[in-house]
Amino acid sequence: MLIEAIPFFIPHRSSPAELSMKLVRTDRRSGEQTEMTLNAGDLQALKRHVDQALAVAGQDEDGQYLVLRADALSTQLEASDDAVAAIGTALESRRLAARIAQEVNPETLAQAFSVMVRVGELRAAVTELQDHLSEGRNKEDVYQDWCERHSWAFGNAYVARDDHRVIGVGDHVDLLMKSAASGLRDVYELKRPDNDVILYDATHQNWYWSAHTAKAIGQCHRYLDTLHRGAEHGLHPARPDIVAYHPRAVVVLGRSNDWEETKLRALHGLNSRMHGITVMTYDQLVSQCQVLLEHMTATAGDPSAGEGSAQMSA
Repeated sequence: MLIEAIPFFIPHRSSPAELSMKLVRTDRRSGEQTEMTLNAGDLQALKRHVDQALAVAGQDEDGQYLVLRADALSTQLEASDDAVAAIGTALESRRLAARIAQEVNPETLAQAFSVMVRVGELRAAVTELQDHLSEGRNKEDVYQDWCERHSWAFGNAYVARDDHRVIGVGDHVDLLMKSAASGLRDVYELKRPDNDVILYDATHQNWYWSAHTAKAIGQCHRYLDTLHRGAEHGLHPARPDIVAYHPRAVVVLGRSNDWEETKLRALHGLNSRMHGITVMTYDQLVSQCQVLLEHMTATAGDPSAGEGSAQMSA
């Protein structure tokens, strides 16, 4: 094969000549030719992508890179990237750039920037969940979608969720989460946030599960039985890697933002008397996310905590 790049300069009276290029590919055996013409905009885009690819090719390790022109950082970024654009504007200061070049390890700077971006993403996700709750969105599929996109909310105990959710005839779990420690799966069942979680029996002076919660717990019992029976050979013949051996289940439903301490203690007590199933509210899920964010923010300024912050971004 022979590939030729043939440039053409198109003159203009009131502006510089416009560059275009024809790429000609010739099969030397058959003489067959194919052509592609690139206009000025195409060539500029191609040059930009080639320059970025060459810059990344010079890196020692695999990873994700953002390649920016050092003398025009703020003008290259979309208006929606406010935080990144602000950093880009700051870096255009020659004094700051010189100080960074002399005093800051590039790897440390890259790691800190990566953590900052990740923290921003997680904060936006938590805000989205809070907005769903405060605006009274009660459909289960809203929270199913959010949890599928942000499975990190369930903590470092899990490394990923499975796309496969059919565990038996008529049984579709909301989330199957892979344990970081064992690789085995646990079940998360998502219900409506406007459901009652626990109720108080004034006659007998005790708290008990609401009908909605009791049904969800019964549903999880069936899921756990199905998963336990299939643990020996995996969940599905096509996916033998998905194994749930003595799995646990978590039910998320209801709100607890206005609960008194007595009611929170009651929920904890009812949970402690169940085996393999835990019930939590959406407000508790939000609180759990906020604790994870606090940990991320703390590790962002501690170079020795890099390993922990990497786990948090999984």
